[in-house]
Amino acid sequence: MKKYLLFLIIVSACACKKTVVSPGLFGKWELRRVSGGDFAYQDSVFKPGNGNIYQFNNDSTYKVYTNHILTLQGTFHIRKNTNSTIATIDILILDNTAESYPIGIDGTSMTLVTMGGWLQDNYQKISD
Repeated sequence: MKKYLLFLIIVSACACKKTVVSPGLFGKWELRRVSGGDFAYQDSVFKPGNGNIYQFNNDSTYKVYTNHILTLQGTFHIRKNTNSTIATIDILILDNTAESYPIGIDGTSMTLVTMGGWLQDNYQKISD
């Protein structure tokens, strides 16, 4: 009986173990909040599991999922910010185009500024 109880405790402890997500750009980022707007301010909060994801890979490829469906993929690079007054904000460039997005990463939180600077999208890292 004691062995069975010990087995149950070990299995329960393993099942409750949280996945550790390391800081840094590479991995999957899920949308948590969108705020801002040009004519009408919006502030939308998204629950975990919503499926709106940016995935950045260490081979400089990315994928974008909208509601769990792959909607965009290609290559990316980061242009490091040289402005010392906003040192935590770099520039994300997708597919070598002229379009770029200010991006800031603080641990496992990412902020991406879109729509010409009108919207601020906040993401939470969900996996490496």
